[in-house]
Amino acid sequence: MRILVVACGTRGDFQPMLALATALRRARHEVLLAATPTFASEATALGLPFAPVGVDFQQLLQRHRSELNHRNPLNAVGLMNRLMPECFLAEWETLLPLVQGRDLVVAAGAALTARSIAEAAHLPFRYVAYTPQILPSAWHPPMMIPLTRTPRWFNRLGWRGFRALSNRVLLPTLNERRHSQGLPPVPCAIRHVFPAEPGVSLLAADPELAPTPPDLPVPQLGAFHLADSRPLPAEVERFLDEGEPPVYIGFGSMTDADPERTSQTLAEAARRVGCRALLSSGWAGLGAENLGSHVHVVGPLSHWQLFPRLAGIVHHGGAGTTAASTRAGVPQVVVPHLLDQFMMAHYVRTAGIGTSLSRGKLGVERLASALARILQDATLRARAAHVGEQVRARDPLAAAVALLEQAAGAAQPSGVNVTSSVNSRDITRSRSSTS
Repeated sequence: MRILVVACGTRGDFQPMLALATALRRARHEVLLAATPTFASEATALGLPFAPVGVDFQQLLQRHRSELNHRNPLNAVGLMNRLMPECFLAEWETLLPLVQGRDLVVAAGAALTARSIAEAAHLPFRYVAYTPQILPSAWHPPMMIPLTRTPRWFNRLGWRGFRALSNRVLLPTLNERRHSQGLPPVPCAIRHVFPAEPGVSLLAADPELAPTPPDLPVPQLGAFHLADSRPLPAEVERFLDEGEPPVYIGFGSMTDADPERTSQTLAEAARRVGCRALLSSGWAGLGAENLGSHVHVVGPLSHWQLFPRLAGIVHHGGAGTTAASTRAGVPQVVVPHLLDQFMMAHYVRTAGIGTSLSRGKLGVERLASALARILQDATLRARAAHVGEQVRARDPLAAAVALLEQAAGAAQPSGVNVTSSVNSRDITRSRSSTS
C-alpha cells in the first residue's frame, strides 16, 4: 500500500505518527510522512520520505508566546480560534498535491484538512486520537475547558458551545474549500475534523491511563511509541553513570515568558530535594547558566532510551510525554500549561502513578514537595512500575497496522484518477508554494 501519514502540530502530535510510519514501513508499505516542517530532519534520519505541510508550529508558538503564557488558560482558546483559518489554508495548499497515487490517508493531531482532501481523492481515511478528550463525549469537557471533574450536563453544554464557536471560525473556510473540490458542505467542523465515528477514528491511548468513555465507539489500541535504538549522547551517558538516577524535567513544545527564572526555579527545587536533574531545553529554551553541578541541560532525546533509567519525570502533560513516562514505569509530576494537559494531569493522578502541580504556582517549595513525593512514596512508585509493565505488554502499533491494512483493503482499488475531483489549478498552485 501507498500510505500518506499526516501529523500537524507540536512534537507530541508528530512523534506517535513517526512511530506509526516506521511500523508501516516495516510491514512493507510505501509511506510518505507529511508533517510540520520543524521535524523534517527527524524523519529523514530514520530514512522516511518527508513532505512539509502547514505552518511551522514552533515559530507560531514563539510568535504568540505572551498570549500562551498568560495565566488565564482561556487566552489560548481565543488565540487558537484566531489562527485556525490561517493554519487550515496553509495545510490545505501543501497537503493537497500529496494524495496523488495514495491508497490511504491517516492523520492525527491538528490535521484540519486531511479528511476532506482524502474524500476529494476518493481515498479511505482514518484519524488517530492521542487522548479521548479530543473527541466529543458527554464524559469530558472540550480540551479548551481546563476542568476535569465536570458533570455530563456541563460537558454536553461545553461541546455545544465549542461546536458553535468552531463553526463560526472554521466552517466557512472548510466548506468553501470542499465546494472547490465538488464536495458537499459539512454541518459541523469539529465532528468532521475530530470524528468520534465507528470505522473512522482510532484511539492511541493506554486504557490504564486514559480509558475510553462509554459513549465513544472507537477502538482503543494503546499509545504509539517509537522504538528508537539511537544511543543517548555521550555526555548524557556520563551524567547518568556519575550518580543515582536523576529526574528529568522538561516542558516540551511549551513556551515560557521568563525561561531563565523558570530554569533557576527547577534547579533549586531539585537541589533542595537532593536529586540530580536532566533539564530539557525544549522550545522554551530552558537552561540558564550557573544552575549547579547537579543539573545537566539536554536537547531532544530518545524517551524510549532515557525514561526507564530515571527516578522521576516532571513534564507538561503532553499526550506523548505522558504516555512515554507511563510506559517507562516511572512516577510523574505533571505541570499542565494548556488544553488537554489538564486532563492528562487528572489521568495521572487517577491512575495513581504521579501527582500534578499548577503552572501558575510553579515555585521552589511546591515543586520540591512534589519531587519528594514521587521519589519517596513507595506505593506510588510501585503502582507506576506495575502500570508500566501492563503498557509494555501491549503492541498497539501492530494492531494499528492491521486495522489500516483492513481499511485500505476494503476500499476501492488504487490507481483512481483523482484529477476530476481535485482541482488541477489548486495542485499547481500548491506545488509552487512548496518549491
